[in-house]
This record gives sequence, structure tokens and C-alpha cells, in this order.
Amino acid sequence: MNRDLAVSAEWLRERIKAGEALFLIELRRAGDVDLTLFKVREALQLTDDEARRHPPEVPEGRTVVVCSAAPGDEPALELARALTERGLEAHVLSGGKNAYLAAGLPVDEIEQGREMTRSRGL
Repeated sequence: MNRDLAVSAEWLRERIKAGEALFLIELRRAGDVDLTLFKVREALQLTDDEARRHPPEVPEGRTVVVCSAAPGDEPALELARALTERGLEAHVLSGGKNAYLAAGLPVDEIEQGREMTRSRGL
């Protein structure tokens, strides 16, 4: 992974605690079935195909962190590079969503078959 773009879960934790303006993107591969019980809190969820066709609009002044469902995933790195080329500060979370969850960072709990979510973390 490109070390210039990679950040750790601890780096992300510190920025969340400091109240830094972040824009989180949870990226997964198109065609993968999403059976997760937790999603990254307040993250835009995209597939790699969606990100290639229509790169997301990022609110001005926000730092972007791409959190991939597959750690070390090339599409996440491609997205971060594309956003950087647009003049945004963009990073890829080392270890992806697994590292995010293992660090106990904020998530929304998704209950299948219900329209209810619960938040936990920080």
C-alpha cells in the first residue's frame, strides 16, 4: 500500500476524538454480498464500481478516509489517489474495516430484518 496515503486506526481515533472534519467512505467490491452487522458510523457506503463511475462529492474542508472491506484492497487505494488528484486530502485506513472494528471505533449496528440501528464506540 502507498505509505503516503495509508493511516492507522490510532491515527483515525485521534482525529475522531479531536472532532476533526472527516468524511469516511466504506468501500467494498461490487458483487460481494454485504452480510456485516456493523457499518462505519456516518460513512458513505460505495462499491468499487460506483466509486469508479461516479467519484463521491466530498464536502469542502473534510479529510477523506477510505475504509475497505478487504484490507490492502487496490480499489481503495485507487479511490484515495483519485480524490488526492482532485485536490482533497485523502487516506486509506491500513487494515481496512477489520482494523476499524478491532480498534473499537464508532459503528452503527445493523439488525437484519429490522429498520433499527444502534450506535456504539468512542
